[in-house]
Amino acid sequence: MKTLKLLVIFLLMQVTLSFSQQVPDWFTKLVVETRSQHGLTTDEAYVASLYEAIVDVSNRLGIDYLLMIALILVESEFRNVVGMHGELGLTQIKPETARFVCKIYNLNEPEDGWARLLWDHRLNVEFGALYLKYHLERNNGNILKALEAYNGGNSRSSYAAKVLECYRELMNHSLADR
Repeated sequence: MKTLKLLVIFLLMQVTLSFSQQVPDWFTKLVVETRSQHGLTTDEAYVASLYEAIVDVSNRLGIDYLLMIALILVESEFRNVVGMHGELGLTQIKPETARFVCKIYNLNEPEDGWARLLWDHRLNVEFGALYLKYHLERNNGNILKALEAYNGGNSRSSYAAKVLECYRELMNHSLADR
């Protein structure tokens, strides 16, 4: 039994190590450099966890993970920040928007409240991706219109154009990595 436990632990470590090696260099560099411009340090564990969250949520919801990365880059520059109008975290989701997402997708609100969106990057990415998915579905997959609706502010057109520009650049990075 003890040997089996050791084998399981060893295999879990190997899976963890192999996953962390799969984080593309361009993503690590993008997150570290962007956050460092704001005086934030970033370790490999955070980058790997963030990458895993983005890829997992995007795959599950049928959204290109590069689009989610572009959205996060434009929204928060990979920072857990509070926006001018109460938007929270990486994807800048307002609590009232998160409640709306809960109603649409029949989800429960976090027991510890919506402030969790500020610090829990997995939850934040999940709600941001669900909100984007909602707009993609409402706009028949039109990414530009979905991004404009996601932002909803006065500068929604320039916002959407900026996200799309980042998305194109990320596609080039991704292709160069292959």
